[in-house]
Amino acid sequence: MLKLRWALAAVLLFLVVAVDFTSKMMSILADGVLVAGVIAILLPVIKKNL
Repeated sequence: MLKLRWALAAVLLFLVVAVDFTSKMMSILADGVLVAGVIAILLPVIKKNL
Protein backbone atom coordinates (compact mmCIF):
# COMPACT_ATOMS: atom_id res chain seq x y z
CA MET A 1 0.00 0.00 0.00
CA LEU A 2 2.89 2.35 0.75
CA LYS A 3 4.36 1.89 -2.76
CA LEU A 4 0.96 2.67 -4.26
CA ARG A 5 0.80 5.93 -2.30
CA TRP A 6 4.30 6.90 -3.48
CA ALA A 7 3.40 6.06 -7.07
CA LEU A 8 0.18 8.07 -6.86
CA ALA A 9 2.03 11.04 -5.36
CA ALA A 10 4.66 10.86 -8.13
CA VAL A 11 1.98 10.75 -10.83
CA LEU A 12 0.17 13.73 -9.34
CA LEU A 13 3.40 15.76 -9.13
CA PHE A 14 4.18 14.88 -12.74
CA LEU A 15 0.71 15.99 -13.80
CA VAL A 16 1.15 19.33 -12.02
CA VAL A 17 4.33 19.99 -14.00
CA ALA A 18 2.87 18.63 -17.26
CA VAL A 19 -0.26 20.79 -17.05
CA ASP A 20 1.80 23.90 -16.29
CA PHE A 21 4.20 23.19 -19.17
CA THR A 22 1.35 22.43 -21.58
CA SER A 23 -0.45 25.60 -20.52
CA LYS A 24 2.65 27.70 -21.23
CA MET A 25 3.18 26.04 -24.62
CA MET A 26 -0.45 26.56 -25.62
CA SER A 27 -0.23 30.21 -24.55
CA ILE A 28 2.91 30.72 -26.66
CA LEU A 29 1.30 29.01 -29.66
CA ALA A 30 -1.88 31.08 -29.30
CA ASP A 31 0.18 34.28 -29.15
CA GLY A 32 2.02 33.19 -32.30
CA VAL A 33 -1.24 32.59 -34.13
CA LEU A 34 -2.56 36.01 -33.13
CA VAL A 35 0.64 37.77 -34.25
CA ALA A 36 0.58 35.87 -37.56
CA GLY A 37 -3.04 36.94 -38.04
CA VAL A 38 -2.21 40.58 -37.44
CA ILE A 39 0.71 40.39 -39.86
CA ALA A 40 -1.47 38.71 -42.50
CA ILE A 41 -4.09 41.44 -42.16
CA LEU A 42 -1.62 44.34 -42.23
CA LEU A 43 0.79 43.00 -44.89
CA PRO A 44 -1.20 44.35 -47.88
CA VAL A 45 -1.42 47.77 -46.21
CA ILE A 46 2.32 47.81 -45.55
CA LYS A 47 3.16 46.73 -49.11
CA LYS A 48 0.80 49.38 -50.55
CA ASN A 49 2.58 52.15 -48.61
CA LEU A 50 6.04 51.05 -49.76
